[in-house]
Order: sequence, then structure tokens, then C-alpha cells
Amino acid sequence: MRQFVKYSRFKQFALRALASTVNEEELADLKDQFDAIDVDKSGSISIEEMRHALAKDLPWRLKGPRVLEIIQAIDSNTDGLVDFKEFVAATLHIHQMAELDSERWGLRCQAAFSKFDLDGDGYITPDELRMHTGLKGSIEPLLEEADIDKDGRISLSEFRKLLRTASMSNLPSPSGVPNPQAL
Repeated sequence: MRQFVKYSRFKQFALRALASTVNEEELADLKDQFDAIDVDKSGSISIEEMRHALAKDLPWRLKGPRVLEIIQAIDSNTDGLVDFKEFVAATLHIHQMAELDSERWGLRCQAAFSKFDLDGDGYITPDELRMHTGLKGSIEPLLEEADIDKDGRISLSEFRKLLRTASMSNLPSPSGVPNPQAL
């Protein structure tokens, strides 16, 4: 059985930045989907609501611990619920592999990257990373995660690679077998 992977902190921040690039029409569609799952209209999806939604989707029919694993995989603030921003990030995340080489994907990556690259020099520096995330203390683990060439900063190319590795390829296909295109 495949395990769902909890995203690292920087991937969580990067995915939320990516989610902020969704246009109004896409956002409205996602909001409709979110609202259909959030039956108690609390503004977040609980494990029980997710379980109920996935039980209705006949090809998936995920139960028990699998539903909890999905929630944990996309619950970036670890409150046990999926809020709308987490839902949007996860939805983009699932579709990213199909769009990976498209112009639209490139524009989304650039827009998300720009949210971190505050001075527009083409790199995310430790100071910019700290300012965007609001984290106190060492941000070295976040930087190391994406800084492939170990120059102490993150380029757009490195940022894109981080987003590629953040795919939800660990989600099974409806047949229960991982999607080989996503691996």
C-alpha cells in the first residue's frame, strides 16, 4: 500500500503561492466543488466529509485510513481539516503533471516564484524566504530543500523543480495502481 507523503514546509508555502495564481473562473469552479464536499458549511472539509465525498465517487471508493492519509497529505497547517486554500493547492497539484510543460504552467510558476522573489532579481534569498514565510529562526532546512546548486539562493528553475517534486503522484488511480505518468 502506498503511503501519502506530508509535504515539507517550503513545498507547502510554494503550493500556496501557486494556488494564489488561479483565475476567477477556475476559483469559482473550485469553490463549487469545495462547497459540495463541505456539507456543514463550516468553511473546511473534515475527515468525515471527505470520507462521505470519496465514498460517493464510485471509481475511488476510498475508506478508513486512506481518507485520513489524504487529509494529512493536503492539510498544510496540520489542523486536521482542509480549508479552501489547501483544497485549491491540492487541486492544482493534482493537475500540474498534465500542464507541466504548458505555457500556463510556466506562467503560474513564475507568478508563484515572484511572490517570494521580492526584489525581482530572479532568486529567492534566505531573507526573502524568511520575509514571505514569516518564520523565525533558521530557514536553512527550507532553503536546502530547493537549492539544488547550493549557492544559497533559489532560482526559478530550482523552484519549478520543487513544484514538480510536490506532485501528488502518490495518489492511487481509480484502479488502485499509482498513475505511471505521474511518477
